[in-house]
Amino acid sequence: MKDGVIYLSAGELAGIDSGEVITVLLKIKGVERVEILGGAQAGPSVVSDDSSRGTREEREAERDDPYKESGSPKGRIFDPLIADPRWPHFSMAYQSYTDDGQFGSIFAASFGETLPLYKGDGPYGGRFQVGIQAAGFIIHDLDTASWDLINQDYRGGVAVYYRKEAWSGLFSIYHNSSHVGDEYLLHNHVDRVNYSYEAAQVKVSYDISRAYRVYGGVDYMFSPDPKDLKPWWTQYGAEFRCTQTYLSGLLRPMAGVDIKNRQENSWDSEISLAAGVKLESKDTLWNKINFMLEYYNGNSPNGQFHESYIEYFALATHYYF
Repeated sequence: MKDGVIYLSAGELAGIDSGEVITVLLKIKGVERVEILGGAQAGPSVVSDDSSRGTREEREAERDDPYKESGSPKGRIFDPLIADPRWPHFSMAYQSYTDDGQFGSIFAASFGETLPLYKGDGPYGGRFQVGIQAAGFIIHDLDTASWDLINQDYRGGVAVYYRKEAWSGLFSIYHNSSHVGDEYLLHNHVDRVNYSYEAAQVKVSYDISRAYRVYGGVDYMFSPDPKDLKPWWTQYGAEFRCTQTYLSGLLRPMAGVDIKNRQENSWDSEISLAAGVKLESKDTLWNKINFMLEYYNGNSPNGQFHESYIEYFALATHYYF
């Protein structure tokens, strides 16, 4: 090999599947292209990494993370929890409440992401990343004339992510605070709760294959307000990302289930289901958007209403960097 180019003679490939050989060679780090010399044509036959395997980033992603889910970006060490209503990211949703005496049609949105600060080689042959997770979550009552703002939750903290082969995990310490909407206060007689806390969380994820993933972990709340909030809850779930795409590679089916059990709510389950498709296009940002049908059953994830039991169906879009 010289300057990222591997030279092969046509005689060396006689009787061998040359395409398979070239595919293997292009997986080697530092290889830019393969040239076959001595063929029937006048000049050498050139096969580059772009023509045979797509972009270098895609090939490195497959080589470095063979266990990661299909369509997962190379730079991400811990993939987002696609069915978790409180994973920091950008989203919009229409929610239709079926079991709540107060609300019917809700617009929900989130604004946030994980901002990476540093990434490098970690212990035991893995990789790690330090970042900041921050997000805001809001809901509006679509059954009011001015679409009253009902609830705002804000979350921010520092997280450490780690991956080794099929295993990945995160540890973070974060602050969460909840605020009732001004318009909702004006139109309703409510006792506002100063609902806020700091918490530490640990999550562990295992990629069963490139299509299936399971995860689980715990959160522990400290410095809660009100003081009598019980501190523990568990979270676990599973995800599916189809290894095949449809409509000329545009759509990738996916689904997930996320379950939380809080000590505060006598360990009753909060069940979140999501199923839909991811739009994938290398030419636009659409490859980062999921369109999902969703279902939620359990205590409300909205802080000011955490004691309320709700059930809803939703149509949502989610954007992940």
